Amino acid sequence: MSGLAQLLRYAGYEVAGSDRAYNAPDNAWLFNALRKQGIQIFPQDGSGVRNFKPDLLIASSAVEQGNPDFIEGIPIMHRAAALAQALDLFRPEAKLIAVAGSCGKTSTTGWIASALEALGQRVLLVNGGYNVLPEENDAPGNFHHSAGKPQWLIAEVDESDKSLVNFTPDYAMVLNVGNDHYEEAELRRVFAQFLSKAKSGIVIQDALQDILSNLSAPRLGAHIQTFGTSQSADCISPQNYACNEQGIVFETTQFGKVKAQQYGRHSAQNACAVLALLSMLDLGKTPAELAASLFPYRGIRQRFEIMGTLNGNIPAINDYAHNPEKIAAAISTAQERYGSPLLAIFQPHGFNPLKFMREALVETLSTLLHKDDIFLMLPVYYAGGTAAFKPTSDEVVEDLRKAGINASATDRAKAAEIIKTTHAKAVLVMGARDISLRNWTKQITQ
Repeated sequence: MSGLAQLLRYAGYEVAGSDRAYNAPDNAWLFNALRKQGIQIFPQDGSGVRNFKPDLLIASSAVEQGNPDFIEGIPIMHRAAALAQALDLFRPEAKLIAVAGSCGKTSTTGWIASALEALGQRVLLVNGGYNVLPEENDAPGNFHHSAGKPQWLIAEVDESDKSLVNFTPDYAMVLNVGNDHYEEAELRRVFAQFLSKAKSGIVIQDALQDILSNLSAPRLGAHIQTFGTSQSADCISPQNYACNEQGIVFETTQFGKVKAQQYGRHSAQNACAVLALLSMLDLGKTPAELAASLFPYRGIRQRFEIMGTLNGNIPAINDYAHNPEKIAAAISTAQERYGSPLLAIFQPHGFNPLKFMREALVETLSTLLHKDDIFLMLPVYYAGGTAAFKPTSDEVVEDLRKAGINASATDRAKAAEIIKTTHAKAVLVMGARDISLRNWTKQITQ
C-alpha cells in the first residue's frame, strides 16, 4: 500500500494514508519517509477521511468491512485495480513487467529493476518489499524511479486475493506455485488467467508449462521463455552452482558465468528468471552484459538479511519466510551457508495461514531439519480483524514433536534467553507482516 501511495504521489496526486499501527515505533521510519514525500499519515479511525476529504478511498483485501475509514459517500477502489490504473498512466510509452508466483516474487521484482537500471534503462518500480538501500538513502525502497520518463514499469502482483488478474502486462512472469493461500489447482487456474493477458512475452518455470496447455503463443501473441532445472537448450537453468561468503556463482548455457550477491539455490532460480526476461526485451546487449547486470543487486529487506552477530561470530538472520516453501528455502540456505546446528525461529503471520499450512509445515520440517537443529515457534501474530484464534503455536508444535522434530513453543523473551546460550552456527528468525520481528532480530545481537 505504501508503494502504491508513493506511485500516486509521483504521478501528481494528493495522497494520504491510514494505518492500524499508527503509533507503533517500528513503523516510524516508514511514516517519516512517506511524509518527506508529501504523503499525510492518519490513525485508522476515520479521522483521516474526514480531514483529508479524498475523492477516492483505496483499500486492500486485508481491510475488513466496517472499518472506520469506510465513510458513506466516498467511493472505494481495490488496491490492485488502483495500481493497474496508476501504472497505465505511463503506458504505452513504458512497457509493464508484472511478476507473480507463490515464492520469490518480491526479490525477483526488485532484481529486474536493478538489472535494467544497470543496463542503462529507465525504470519505475512498485514492489511489495523494501529494497536494501545505502544507509544515507531514507527512501523506503518499495518504490523507485529513474531520472526521466520510464521505459519499463516493474510491479509485483498478488495471487493471495487473486487480484493479479486486474493487470494486462506486456511481459508476465510466474515463478512457481506453492501451498499458501489456495489449493494448487486453483492457483494454477488463476495464474493461467493472468498469463493469458500478456501481450508480448511470458516467463515461466519449466515445471509449470502445462499451465499454458490451453493457450497457444500465436493466439497470445506472446513469446514464451522458460527457466528452471531442465537441461534442454531452450530452458535457462543454473549449472555448477556454488555458494561463498559473497553470494552465489553458477553457469548457464546461454549466458556463461553468473555471480550474484544473494544466497541460496532459490536465488539462482530467481536469477535465471531475470535472465529469461532480459533475453526477450531486445536491449541490444550481449549475453555476458546481461549476466553482469545481476551482480549490483543488493536484495530486499528481510530476505535472508544478516542483522548482526551473536557472541561475536554467530550470524543472526531475518527472513520474511512465512509458508512452507519459503521456510524451506530460508532454512536450507542457512544450512548451506553456515551448516548445523541451526536455531530456527518462526512467527506465524496469522491464524488462518497457519491453519492452511499446518500439515505441509510438519511435512516440510520433517525432511529438512537436521538432527541437531532446533525449531522455536513464537505466538501467532495478530494484526486485527476477524479471526478464529486457532490453531495456536502450541498446538502446531505438538504436531511437530509427534513427527520427531526438536520443536518448542515460546515467546520472544524466552527465545532471547535460549539464543544467549546457543551453540548454533546461525540463528534464523522468520515471519511476515510484523516489522518488529526484523528489529527484534537486530536487538538480540546487541
